[in-house]
Amino acid sequence: MSQIGSVPVRRPEKPRDPARRTKILEAARRLFAERGFKGVNLDAVAAEAGCAKGALYLEFADKEALLREVVEQAFAAIRARFAAEVMGLDSPLDRLVETLRFAYRQQAAEPLFGKLLREDPDLRALRPQDDAASAAAAKAQVAQIAGWVDEGIARGEIRPDVDRDAIPFVLGVLRFAPQHLGLVTSFGTFAGERALDAIADIFRAGLAARLAAASTTTIPLTRRATASRARSKR
Repeated sequence: MSQIGSVPVRRPEKPRDPARRTKILEAARRLFAERGFKGVNLDAVAAEAGCAKGALYLEFADKEALLREVVEQAFAAIRARFAAEVMGLDSPLDRLVETLRFAYRQQAAEPLFGKLLREDPDLRALRPQDDAASAAAAKAQVAQIAGWVDEGIARGEIRPDVDRDAIPFVLGVLRFAPQHLGLVTSFGTFAGERALDAIADIFRAGLAARLAAASTTTIPLTRRATASRARSKR
């Protein structure tokens, strides 16, 4: 994902035994989430799936091919949830902010990606392939996010002076914040979920048009001013 699901959709090879393939994928997903890529071997996957190692090789050429299909299945489910939870929002500003919040929710719900990124951030299975289809998919994602920025500016929701070309890449950076939270919250001085909420709120505030931002503070400021005047009359 700059945004959601950046691994390109690839059509897996036709399974020789669909039921066996499903069991292998489920077993691999559990083990990768528990042990990371380096901590898993195909003997363990075969044992977990209840099949012979030779049968596993009939479905997958190697461990990376197995991981890639596990990741692609996970991203397919994430893309479906993203479409249901974010794409239908009317407000472009809401869509942008909820894209970030959605990414945080998915990382909390799916431990596989965090485990793999922490232990081996250079895994090729988690990186887009260097081909025309992947390049086109990446460009489409960037264009979609930039289009939301343009829509928000046109509707008066987003600042007209914002660097619209940078926003897709800012989102891409911010979505990895959960991977770095341990560095600053390891002593229990601040809750990680609260930090992520604050990041999303600051992201919204940085994008929001001045009038929209001002309207959210008018009531609290008015109430404080009224309270101050009331105290001064006493």
